[in-house]
Amino acid sequence: RASLLCVLPDAIGRFCLRCREGGIAMWRRRHQDLRRCLASACPLLLPAGPGASAVGSAGAATSLLKASAYHHRADASCTVALVAGLGLAAAAGTAYRLRCPGEPAPIEADKAVAMSNWSGTHTATASRVYSPETQSELEKLVRWADRTGQKIRPIGTGLSPNGLALESRGMLSMAQLDGVVKVDTQRQTITVRAGTRVSVILEELQKHGLTLENFSSITEQQIGGWTQTSAHGTGARIPTVDEMITELTLVTPGRGTLKLNATGPDAELFRWARVGMGTLGVVSEVTLKCIPKFMLHERTYCTTEADLRSNHARLLQTYRHVRYMWVPYTDTIVVVVSDVAAPGASAKAGMPEAERLKPLQGLLRELDPKCGSLEGDNFAQLREKVLVLDPLNAAHVARVNKAEAEFWRRSEGERIGDSTAILGFECGGSQWVLENCFPCGTIDKPSLADIDYVAEIKGIIEREGIAAASPIEQRWTSRSTSPMSPAYSPRAEDIFSWVGVIMYITDEARAPAIKDKFRDYAMRHADLTFKYGGAFHWAKVDLDFHRGRGRMEDLRFHLRKRFDVSGFLELRKSLDPHNIFGNRLTDEALKA
Repeated sequence: RASLLCVLPDAIGRFCLRCREGGIAMWRRRHQDLRRCLASACPLLLPAGPGASAVGSAGAATSLLKASAYHHRADASCTVALVAGLGLAAAAGTAYRLRCPGEPAPIEADKAVAMSNWSGTHTATASRVYSPETQSELEKLVRWADRTGQKIRPIGTGLSPNGLALESRGMLSMAQLDGVVKVDTQRQTITVRAGTRVSVILEELQKHGLTLENFSSITEQQIGGWTQTSAHGTGARIPTVDEMITELTLVTPGRGTLKLNATGPDAELFRWARVGMGTLGVVSEVTLKCIPKFMLHERTYCTTEADLRSNHARLLQTYRHVRYMWVPYTDTIVVVVSDVAAPGASAKAGMPEAERLKPLQGLLRELDPKCGSLEGDNFAQLREKVLVLDPLNAAHVARVNKAEAEFWRRSEGERIGDSTAILGFECGGSQWVLENCFPCGTIDKPSLADIDYVAEIKGIIEREGIAAASPIEQRWTSRSTSPMSPAYSPRAEDIFSWVGVIMYITDEARAPAIKDKFRDYAMRHADLTFKYGGAFHWAKVDLDFHRGRGRMEDLRFHLRKRFDVSGFLELRKSLDPHNIFGNRLTDEALKA
């Protein structure tokens, strides 16, 4: 059964209770938003047919809806007329038809599933989780969800720090839609189902002497979500990962199953669909361009801001991959650069790990003499053990950062290895994170806005006493031609910097306090992002960092400046007319 209750505005508050299988969910709405909530945000309510009659007065509507709920059989349909003297639907003579979820789903769903992202920072209990195993099942599920209004927000491995894929009203797991379809060694492409993990793709390509041009530090993402959010590695001459896609299959409610590529009749739609945050349709298959596998020669060293300003342009122009790690409360910047290894090259060895770890081990033993044996603990584990002693105390965090800076000075050196081994790195434990992306000139003429930005956010941290653990991580990409990529630009020579700030969730007891402190930190980062004309990584933008008077509208204003949001919303409306794929994050951030 399904239930519907609409309570008209009164002196106390405004409510809309949505009809859906498995229970009722409630949202407060201002009276002026109630019509929009019912007409569009609630996908089960559609304009009624010509024969429907509108209730002509608030009194009649109140009589109609006086009961606490309307109960009806799941295969029934009913016309609900709404009225208000405050600009609501019936005042305009509009009625709505409720489409009840009468027909059974084509596949069974797991019910009341507790879901979490990788860091545990965002959770939801999904009323339904559907797991299609074939393309046919997926297509039938999408058609059924569109007819019934059932939410099926696509989810991969849940690595997005902002919980981008979570939706309590219903989700669609891509886990079973995985596997390599084919590898074309002549064209240097690989075709995979969208649920395939990046690590699996890299392993398969190794067998054929191929690899991906670039990838993130973590490779357990599913390829669908990885590309839909325009994820990135680093390298000012290398674009975001969506640019690797040469073809994709998109399953939509509005236009059915679409096979898209850069040269076909829907080439423009192809570019939009590469970065759709899972809201345009379900990407079920992608073909990626590959390159011959290669060895990288990596060098790690420490420098200062003054020296970096002198050498920054040369580093971006010379090396294939460049990454900086700024250490707050110190003058240390860790530079990690790599390029294709020359034949016969040898790496200059650094200190043994036992020597490198001594600064952190020493600090931990000083602050916690009863810490016990530290045998076998790596850098990330030691850092977490020291931070947990007082993670919200800026003075304590500064001491940890100074020990980490010494660790990195002892880690200066080189290594040579396969690109898949060199480009992946330890990200540390569970953490809050916010990463932005902003323009910083061209590859021939970097603007140094990237250096200015981190110097400015680091200054804010140190002036305001923010307990900001190391590092502030900085990476680069070239432009993307996908209109919704944070690195989108019509100019091929443009480059973009990506800056991420973090706060480690060291223990469960202090997790709420850490969240509150990070929110303040993230707000500073967000405000500075707008100052530099930037946007946020789609897997990391978080509505919680934009709470407060005017902040949400400020976010929307800057997103509209950076992206063609109107064009994207029109496309969403045509491909997903009843919004079965959106969630609060995508709907609120990209509201017209």
